[in-house]
Amino acid sequence: MTFDEFWDRRRIRLSPMLAVLFFCAAPDRAQISEGPQEPVIQSSSAAQEVIASTAPSPFTGPVFPSPYELVRGPAALPPAAPKVPWYPESLEFEIKWGIISAGWSNLKVQEVVDFAGQSAYHLVSEAQSNKFCDTFYKVRDINESWIHTGNLNSLGYSKKLREGSFFRDEWVTFDYSKSIFTSHKIDRDGTVTPSSGPIPGSVQDMLSSIYFLRPRELKVGDEVILDVNTKSNWPLVVKVIRKENVRVPAGKFSTVLVEPAVRKEGIFIQKGRKLEVWLSDDERHIPVLMRVDVFFGHVSAYLKKIN
Repeated sequence: MTFDEFWDRRRIRLSPMLAVLFFCAAPDRAQISEGPQEPVIQSSSAAQEVIASTAPSPFTGPVFPSPYELVRGPAALPPAAPKVPWYPESLEFEIKWGIISAGWSNLKVQEVVDFAGQSAYHLVSEAQSNKFCDTFYKVRDINESWIHTGNLNSLGYSKKLREGSFFRDEWVTFDYSKSIFTSHKIDRDGTVTPSSGPIPGSVQDMLSSIYFLRPRELKVGDEVILDVNTKSNWPLVVKVIRKENVRVPAGKFSTVLVEPAVRKEGIFIQKGRKLEVWLSDDERHIPVLMRVDVFFGHVSAYLKKIN
């Protein structure tokens, strides 16, 4: 058995929760003339590589519009939108497996778009292994999410995961007027599996959960419960553990440690494994350090740069 097969059988997802660590080029979109134009996120080489490896395939069954089809172009941030501490923002992380440098990841919120007539923040997370890790476990992940600028509910998400022999292309959109989600999953051979189902009300996805949590007051001992949908509905329980001082490449930070209890497979973590996130102890609650247990040791994301 190769190392790649050994790793994949344990289904350890390396992309950040920065998905979050929790790691696109969308098709051309019509421009919106109303209001100032926001900066558009440019695809990295990792994004281009992932997208180039995805071949569209015809299929029979229900046809649901993808998030990219629902995005009509850049939009102005509505004056009534509540202030958030993370727009615009770009965070860069170094990924390590124990003390071994494994790659990099980022989290970006750099544009507001028109998503099916609704103003939405466009969140993007990428992860890429370095040349050393590429030799035995190559990672090229892109996660995206679109969240309403008013209530910060998720409007939909997309993930393109390439981790060793693991392959996943999937997107989900949420229709709150009908209380349903719709989804397409694309397998490596191009087989497309559509699905849909009910949602209980306002929901988050794995990537949007971070941004929904960050504006909240986080007191030691508190538990925050979020309704999450990843093609099934489940509660994400975030426990606020303690305050700590943490040093990372970006500097020294006063932080608050939170532990999300992930009950489903998510970005950066397989269900049941321990995830710890250190957030800056200020109104921005910047992810400074993220750590997840894996089958041997742990994988961590260290904040390198804030843009």
